Amino acid sequence: MTSVLIAFSDTGGGHRAAATAVGAAIERLDPFAEVRTVDPYAMSHRWPFDRLASAYPKVVDNASWLWRSGFRLTNTTHCTATLQALAWPALRGTFRDIRSASSPDVIVSTHSLLTTPLRRVYANTPLAVVVTDLVSGHNSWYQRRADLIITPTEQAREQALRCGVAPQRVEVLGLPVDQSFVACDNETERGPLRQRLGWHASRPTIVLMGGGDGVGPLREIAHAIDAAQLPCDVAVVTGRNTALAEQLRSTQWNGVVHVYGFVSNLGEMLRAAQALVTKAGPGSISEAFAARCPLILYGAIPGQESGNVRYVCDAGAGVWAPSAVAVKDALQRWLVGTDAPSLRNAAAQASAHLARPDAATDIARRVLELAESNPRSNRRATPTRWRRALTFGACALAPASSLSPRLAVSLDRWLSLRSLHNSLPVPSV
Repeated sequence: MTSVLIAFSDTGGGHRAAATAVGAAIERLDPFAEVRTVDPYAMSHRWPFDRLASAYPKVVDNASWLWRSGFRLTNTTHCTATLQALAWPALRGTFRDIRSASSPDVIVSTHSLLTTPLRRVYANTPLAVVVTDLVSGHNSWYQRRADLIITPTEQAREQALRCGVAPQRVEVLGLPVDQSFVACDNETERGPLRQRLGWHASRPTIVLMGGGDGVGPLREIAHAIDAAQLPCDVAVVTGRNTALAEQLRSTQWNGVVHVYGFVSNLGEMLRAAQALVTKAGPGSISEAFAARCPLILYGAIPGQESGNVRYVCDAGAGVWAPSAVAVKDALQRWLVGTDAPSLRNAAAQASAHLARPDAATDIARRVLELAESNPRSNRRATPTRWRRALTFGACALAPASSLSPRLAVSLDRWLSLRSLHNSLPVPSV
């Protein structure tokens, strides 16, 4: 049985989403893998680390100048190392508790500041870092202590090399997204999806969101679109911003405005939508690519998201509209006029061209390969290909029977014991 530890931080929705997507892909590839996800900062109960998740959206939404200054001041290898050293006394206990509770065959990190503390407590365990910033990420992502750094784009790979990471330790596999975002054929599936969501069958619906925390001028943009009486409905996803959701639900609108809080079916919504209006978060952008949905970007966090705007716009997958009026004008070009359908379709095709729908599976496969390269993993009798074939065969013998899964698990355990027994040294007489 392969044991995988995935570490993330809930500072923004992208780190958790990437961790969840990778974990699900690992379980699809290896049903017997043991996957554990942890948020060390949330577990620490030490200030300021236990407040990061709640403070992050407030800072980026109300004090972007502060975030910009912090990003620039700390975006060097030496500064990052110093800050990590200063933080370690407060985090030592948390990471040692994680170490005591889990002895994984491989570790995956989806946050830039977790590599150093994880390496302190897991000195010899293979460590893979999944970079969740598309282009202009912080240099703290690219540490030579990691065995494998997986980047979403070639631009991110080049930054890793500039930070001194060996080329053979960097691979471009994309940013992992949940399989629910992957579109098959937008035009064919859009009708049934709209019906399932309760949206108008023929009138276009635009999704408006601000990441998992619902940051940005969502209310102003929704009012601008509604006041312009554009030929579309609007679906506003406020995420964890419950106060904003209540304000929007109590508003009298001219047209149809659907208001959602935190949703679990965002993949269906993007596949059914005509466009996504959002900030330039890497996760939201990658999810839109997978759903073949064109983008209108109204904002970007200074530093790590600045490059995302250029990445999207240069490829023709979306437009930059840094105000409510600009968003309204961009939507009008895509919805009104004889050229509107061709303009929007061109952006949708460019979005699909940038998609890497198999990123989560490709990353999961590399993680499992990294686990199999761990000598300690071999001593724990990690399932080999012939073992997996036999256990899957057991399930295939009686797919409709409740006995089949139990038979597969029993067979896997027996094979594990056999493999372990064979690996034990023969006592000398």
